[in-house]
Amino acid sequence: MLLSLANALFLVFTLLWSVMGIIELRLLLKSHGDIKDKLDTGRINNNEYKNISRRLKVCLTINISYLVIVLCQLGYVIFNWDEVNI
Repeated sequence: MLLSLANALFLVFTLLWSVMGIIELRLLLKSHGDIKDKLDTGRINNNEYKNISRRLKVCLTINISYLVIVLCQLGYVIFNWDEVNI
């Protein structure tokens, strides 16, 4: 009974984390567009754009890898649904 409850809680936490990951992905993509607009209008120089863009790419890579891990977890749960006793 306790293990089933723990599995159910982990599934809920995974779903909540995936929602937060999607929100963060949207924010990262929006901030990348804002930085690109600032470069086009001349409010920041090219070196500053490269530094900010590199940091955003690292955050984006981490976020996408996290979302892939969450999708793998959900795929595993769906694939083995008959073994999960909730």
